[in-house]
Amino acid sequence: MVADASVFMKHAMEHFSYVWVELTLAVIAVAVYALCTSHRRFKSSQKTMRGQKLAQGKTVDEVSGGGSELSPAHQLAIKALRQRKLVEAIDILIEMPEVKAGSLPDDLAHRLLSIMVRMPRSGDLKMKLKTFTGKITAGPLEAALADALKSKDVQASRQLHAVSNLLSIPKSQQSLETLAYAYSSDAPALRTLVEEVLRNQVQVPTGFATAVLETSVAQTDSALVDELLQKVDQCDVARLREVLENAAASPKEMAAFAFGSSESGDSSNSPRIGSEIASLKESIGSVPAFSKNMSAKEIAMRANDIRSCGKNGDLKGAMKVFQRLGKQSEHAVLVCSMMEACIESKDLKAAEECFEQAKKVGIADASVYNTMMKGYIANGQEEEAKAVLAELGEKGLAVTRTSFHGLLNSRVNARDLKGAWKLVEDMQATGMHPNAVTCSILLKGRLNSVADVARALALVDAMDQPMDEVLFLSVVEACIRTGRLDLLARQFEKLMKQGSPVSLAAPTFGTMIKAYGHARDTKHVWAFWDKMLEHGAVPTSVTLGCMVEALVFNGCTFDAWRLTQQLWSDDSTRSLVNTVVYASILKGFAHNKETDSVLAVYEEMKANEIQPNTITFNTILNAFAHGGAMSNVPDLLEDMKSADPPVAPDIVTYSTIVKGFCNSGCLDRALDVLKDMRSGGKYTPDEVMFNSLLSGCAKAQRPDEALELLEDMKASGVAPSNYTLSMLVKLMGRCKRLNQAFIMLEDISKEYGLRINVQVYTCLMQGCFNAGQPAKALAVHEKIIKEGLHPDAMTYTVMVKGCIQTGMLEKGAELARCAHGLSTTMPQSGSAPPGLTEGCLDDLVAALGRKDLAKTLQAELGGFKTAAARNGQERGSRQTVPKRNAGGQGAWSEKASY
Repeated sequence: MVADASVFMKHAMEHFSYVWVELTLAVIAVAVYALCTSHRRFKSSQKTMRGQKLAQGKTVDEVSGGGSELSPAHQLAIKALRQRKLVEAIDILIEMPEVKAGSLPDDLAHRLLSIMVRMPRSGDLKMKLKTFTGKITAGPLEAALADALKSKDVQASRQLHAVSNLLSIPKSQQSLETLAYAYSSDAPALRTLVEEVLRNQVQVPTGFATAVLETSVAQTDSALVDELLQKVDQCDVARLREVLENAAASPKEMAAFAFGSSESGDSSNSPRIGSEIASLKESIGSVPAFSKNMSAKEIAMRANDIRSCGKNGDLKGAMKVFQRLGKQSEHAVLVCSMMEACIESKDLKAAEECFEQAKKVGIADASVYNTMMKGYIANGQEEEAKAVLAELGEKGLAVTRTSFHGLLNSRVNARDLKGAWKLVEDMQATGMHPNAVTCSILLKGRLNSVADVARALALVDAMDQPMDEVLFLSVVEACIRTGRLDLLARQFEKLMKQGSPVSLAAPTFGTMIKAYGHARDTKHVWAFWDKMLEHGAVPTSVTLGCMVEALVFNGCTFDAWRLTQQLWSDDSTRSLVNTVVYASILKGFAHNKETDSVLAVYEEMKANEIQPNTITFNTILNAFAHGGAMSNVPDLLEDMKSADPPVAPDIVTYSTIVKGFCNSGCLDRALDVLKDMRSGGKYTPDEVMFNSLLSGCAKAQRPDEALELLEDMKASGVAPSNYTLSMLVKLMGRCKRLNQAFIMLEDISKEYGLRINVQVYTCLMQGCFNAGQPAKALAVHEKIIKEGLHPDAMTYTVMVKGCIQTGMLEKGAELARCAHGLSTTMPQSGSAPPGLTEGCLDDLVAALGRKDLAKTLQAELGGFKTAAARNGQERGSRQTVPKRNAGGQGAWSEKASY
């Protein structure tokens, strides 16, 4: 028994050792599990707390609390900054790897900026600060400015602006708007900010422009407003003007939202809300009360969220933001934003539901009504928009000009001027006088009637506010379009004499200079140039180009050249003189065949190191071609090759050289140019070049080369024109190959479906007389009449002189009667009789001698006024032929074809 118990105990102890090991392992596993679980929960709670703090708008370092996740240098920098040990903190920051790599962490940058603006800065400190140039992003600056906004610290905002420029910190859209609010009553500071934006941005953001226009400074500084409106999207100008007008109409509201204003009854609402809110408010005498549960800034943020969703086509997202607000959404600004999102997404039904709900709860003010009108107008539902306008008046709400402007703009765009003027009358009937926006909308309608322009200008004269540059530019365009430069001059004088004269920009003066140049009024051209300089408007290259073009157009090329030299001699205006300006001067001298002056201008360009382009060289070559100075061509072509970069000849270059050689009788050299051009494989001859070569063949009387060129022309796919045929016919007539001319005309007219004109037939008749075949010439005359063409004075002159030449005096006398519509034996066209060119009748009477026929003819035709005398020029004696100008642009010029 004892032995059995002993064995049992032995086995039990062995099993217990195994159980003990397993139990120990189990306990260790439980402990490890508990430790890991608690660590995860701790990390999770840390993340939750961090997220909550970030949502509350705290900075990264505030969230982290300087915990162990940050590097020692990071923690030391935070500690130094908290203790306001700025120099020590900067020394630590400079040595941080992130800073050396080119970026200062945002949390440190935010803290550094916030402390820096509250402490004096020595020269040494500024040098150290420059280490951070280009290493701070836009976010910390925006956050620091938001802090200044929150505490109404205008001086801190100024300091942050200065530091941002010192360290080249980019400014976000929100930062710019915050600075504009900060400078709302500080004209010099606001102007500096605007000029900075104008320098750095091609187009001023609408939000920033809105913020500036709502300031008290904008109400007194019209020049600042003009500069701003020139740089915004022109589609927003009308709306921005309304913002300016509404801000002027509600100065107390402006003060209530301005930085640090004492007018506000509630300090939480004192900062200016976002630019979007201001653009929706109307001058209705009172501003809707803000929700008790939401600050102005919060309303602006939610309105912006809604509108942003709408602009991105996310109407569902906009509705979610709006619906989450619950009762807080019962605010006119938020309702307008929701309606605009619906309109942007082309869901007018949803906008209507919003509108009806706003009326139901009693928050629909004029801005809500105007937004609904805008939606209807955008959808082409003008009748519904008019109904909303009528309801607005019936509800006793203040109808503003904005209420009418949407409808007015719609009528103007539809070219319904009658409807537009009716709306203006309705506006006036309510006691509202048209303002600058009203007049701009009307003038934008491209009024072509002098009466309509005069009526619009009468509204401008009756305005109770001064004219600005945008409106004046509309006036300029309307006066130019209708040719009423007298009205333009009167409006300009009025603008200069008004209480707050507008500082016009150089482009506006350029437009007027160009208009008076076309009107050949050089007196006014110079007057506007002098006025521009007198008023301090800095001319641009475009303005100078307009001035030079106006002078050249009026034959004052030397004056244009002298003006250019004056501007070049002044370092401040030297940059205005460029290749385009010189090209205009070259064209003027080339037109007058003043080759020496062309060369002098070209040499001046080289001396001033102004690089000529292809147009410049083509203009000079054109001057050589017209002035018979083709010997200068080789040197000029060398200059083209040696230019840096080289200037390659184009088709105009080759055509101009060909024309010049043909005009100077060097046909072979012209043909060589054609061959060289073709060998390059880049260009093929066109009609202009072929016509120049045919003209050269006609001058040199080389018909075989001309016929080869004609075949070449056809093979190149260039269709012959009547001008081409007139030269060929003249050449064939001079070379006694008349039958070939008849056959050629017949073939080409059939092959190309070309209707031969009077000028070509006149050349053919001239060839017939020269070949001693007057009968054929008379047959051509009958053919002209049968084809329904109308012989002109030159046609009859050729025939009469041909009859004198061949001794057919009686036939010549009858043709003279036919030219004057008095013939009873010869066929005549149904047009008014053209008569004869000057001197032809005298030649005929002289050939007839003292015979009775001469006396009778002189008595019959002596009192007849020729077409030339009636119209001031020979009708039909010239034809339009294609001619390319030196600048490479297609143009048409008049050239005699006989």
